[in-house]
Amino acid sequence: MSRRAVRRLPPLLLTLSVTWLAACSAPPQKERDQAESAIAAAKAADGAEYAPDDLQKAVASLVEYDRAVAQGDYRSALSQAISARDSAYHAAKVAGERKAAARSNAEGLIVDFQGQVMVGRSRLAGSPPPLPPAAASRTRGIVNRYAKLLQEARSRLEKQDFKGVVALLDPLVQTLRKDLAQPGGRRGK
Repeated sequence: MSRRAVRRLPPLLLTLSVTWLAACSAPPQKERDQAESAIAAAKAADGAEYAPDDLQKAVASLVEYDRAVAQGDYRSALSQAISARDSAYHAAKVAGERKAAARSNAEGLIVDFQGQVMVGRSRLAGSPPPLPPAAASRTRGIVNRYAKLLQEARSRLEKQDFKGVVALLDPLVQTLRKDLAQPGGRRGK
């Protein structure tokens, strides 16, 4: 290496060092903004209900970002902002998947309820085998409330209250399955 090249080296290193320090002298605001947008999207996708752990992780990373910025640790702040953004993206994805599964489960339960009520009506009308008295009484009570229950379940489904549909219909479907699977009661009069 020539003497001239060696003399140029310190100023070049100094310039690179100053440039590198300047790049790290401000908080990574763009990444923080991306993280905030991703968290807002995850919340809009019902992340609080369907992916609460991932959403909480994103929010916690953003809090850590703020701490790192307050301490002037912009590398850590950048890492936390990226972590917050990625966790929020994951929360939105998971929430979408779980919400779709919950909707499918609720819709399937409505169909199952309708089928069980049809079988219950048939058994109450005398199709063999006849139901035991207690099972017939429970089945009759559900069948008599069928229209109202179905309307309520569909209303909840429309409001995207999938857990509400399950809470309303699952116990009834389980009762009908149990009662309709019982062997017959009295066979003669």
